Amino acid sequence: MTPVTCTIEPDELLGLSALVELDRTAAGGGTCAGTSTGTCTCTCTCTCTCTCTCTCTCTCTCTCTDAVRTAKTLMRTALADKLEQAGLPWAPSAKAASERAALAAEPASVMRRITGNGKARKAAAWLAAAALAVTLWGGYTRDWQWTGFRANNQLWAWLTLLLFPVVLGTIPLWIQAKEYIGKGRRVIYAAAIAAWTGLVIAGYLIPLNWTGFRGQTLWAWLNLLVLPTAVAITMAVASMRARRPQARLRPYHKAVIAALAAGWIVTVIGGYALQWQWTGYAGNTVWGWLGILLPLVFPTLLLPPLLKWVSGNAAGRASAAYQTAMARTAIAAAGTSP
Repeated sequence: MTPVTCTIEPDELLGLSALVELDRTAAGGGTCAGTSTGTCTCTCTCTCTCTCTCTCTCTCTCTCTDAVRTAKTLMRTALADKLEQAGLPWAPSAKAASERAALAAEPASVMRRITGNGKARKAAAWLAAAALAVTLWGGYTRDWQWTGFRANNQLWAWLTLLLFPVVLGTIPLWIQAKEYIGKGRRVIYAAAIAAWTGLVIAGYLIPLNWTGFRGQTLWAWLNLLVLPTAVAITMAVASMRARRPQARLRPYHKAVIAALAAGWIVTVIGGYALQWQWTGYAGNTVWGWLGILLPLVFPTLLLPPLLKWVSGNAAGRASAAYQTAMARTAIAAAGTSP
């Protein structure tokens, strides 16, 4: 067996001490007094079957047992996540690890080699961009009929074409990595939204004919936005429930939803009772409204209880099993701490 020694740096110790204090506060035990200075040294003895026994020694003003227990819990949790990503169970046998390594070492297919090559992807992106530029040039300046661009020469047509794939590609990134999007980029996004709003207003008031906005009613905008909005809401709700199963809507979320609902009710009354032509509601029946509202209502309000009933609350049982496993990890770490 080979001993493995790792040293926790002072900044890492500060974070560990903070977690210990938070755990104590949550448990009603108060906070740890004093400063958090010193180092922790962990010595691990591992065998070839991936069985490790770790002993940690900390010099810190807080209780050493609490710090060691927290460190071991974090280590076991991170290790369990990495093993799950690798397709391995907890405490995998040497045979399972060898089989997984052999599978990963198999020669990749041609498509896998291309998609996994950064240079190949960049070259393909540049080639696609060049082909698109040539096609746009030929469609709009040389009147290449086969492109169909001349018949779709307004911004509205391009919105209809591109809005959904752009939302589908950007919303998951925004949801998964929103904590790492800096303040500067958020300001840029806000400025872009403000500029877009100004362009839409100018398209109606000036009007800017190349935008194609003049003549588009509220009904047309609803039909344009409903599918991307439904996808964005579904992804956001699913991500929120996966990360925080007990999470609830915040007050400002409820305020925004209430304001949008109130505004929509006002436009319905105005469109049907007061004959507001700009809404484009006149002549649209309940069937037409179902086509707009169902994609928004079904994934957020109707789908969760339906899936819970159909699956026998599989998601709830999976969450309970995960919490149980984490509790066992914490108990095991506490039992092995000095």
